[in-house]
Amino acid sequence: MKKKPHLLFITTSSLAANPRLVKEFEALKKDFNCFVLSYIHHDWTLELTEAIKIRNPEVQFVEIDRKNKVLQTVQFKIKHKLAILLNSVFLNSFKIAAYASNDKAPQLWLAAKKMAREFAFSRVFAHNLGAFYAAVKLSDNSQVSLQLDIEDYYPGEALYFNKKYEKRNRMLIMSHGFLKANSITYASKGIEIECEKHFNVSAQTKQATIINAFNAIDFNQPKPQDSTHIKCVWFSQHIGPNRGLEQVFEAAKAMSQVKFHLIGNKNEPYIDTMTLSSNIILHDIMSQEDLHNFLGEMDIGLALESEQVDYNRDICLTNKFLAYAQSGLYILATNTFGQSQFLNSLNYNAGLIMESTLNDSLMQINRDVLSTENKIERWHNAKLFSWENEQIKLKKLLE
Repeated sequence: MKKKPHLLFITTSSLAANPRLVKEFEALKKDFNCFVLSYIHHDWTLELTEAIKIRNPEVQFVEIDRKNKVLQTVQFKIKHKLAILLNSVFLNSFKIAAYASNDKAPQLWLAAKKMAREFAFSRVFAHNLGAFYAAVKLSDNSQVSLQLDIEDYYPGEALYFNKKYEKRNRMLIMSHGFLKANSITYASKGIEIECEKHFNVSAQTKQATIINAFNAIDFNQPKPQDSTHIKCVWFSQHIGPNRGLEQVFEAAKAMSQVKFHLIGNKNEPYIDTMTLSSNIILHDIMSQEDLHNFLGEMDIGLALESEQVDYNRDICLTNKFLAYAQSGLYILATNTFGQSQFLNSLNYNAGLIMESTLNDSLMQINRDVLSTENKIERWHNAKLFSWENEQIKLKKLLE
């Protein structure tokens, strides 16, 4: 019997905070031996991560718990600080750029190197920028195929430290990785277009845009809802600033006939500064299954991304946007490139790009689009871009 090849997925996050990675190894685990190198985060992701591991007993998980590796973690944090100090001297060093950009980069490389001594991997997947260094080094040292997943346009994300050099570091890390990669996947067309402007790839490198859709079977067919209220929903990991929620709070004051459901971990200092109307209902973060079931009870999905937060927000396509579409909800979205490009690419009326405020858009909405019949039609149409179809592109890259 032919042995299944070994695949290694690397991320700086926990499993629950990287659903795209989870969908990938779950799609490939039947035909490959999948190994995942990630982190344990002692936060809201802990219980959800355990659930992911339990439902994937055939996958081998190696998790770094920094609470149990204090001395090692301190060592790499010191290297991170030293790399920042050396940034101006070694402007073209891939190693210095990687260490300065993320203190997890050298720690992941140490763990990946140890795993590679025990297992012969055929391919390594870097699932965020901090994982690039370990994946590229493993590819170079062990002749392992390298696959990069570009879920976000990292140089376009907000800079929180080392502001003089961090954008340059991100560009250098990506540029170096792109030249080494055997295959590259992008989570939105906007991200792919932006990367094409800045990074060269080998003529042999395979590339594909694979949107971050969910399985169609995760969403039940919409049922008639007995309610006199229009129900809007918004979800994210955190209910906090810079997420367009100020529009929700304003609309709620003027529209008592609309209920606004917000789902996520509450940023208490932010919530405390807001006056919330009684038609705003806050929910704790939910498991993916519970969330998808809850979305099925809603009417409108709010995708309120702002290009003013950072450039990545303008060109990305969020999980929430796709979950709304696959639930059959009518989407009200801000005019970012990622959201408008995707909506315009669909051959059915999935929603609209708001030309003014959320309050005005809700006032002008045609109630017919919220009917159960139209909701079911949208739910059916969204199966065209479900993960069952998108994962086919991923599998072709490994042929």
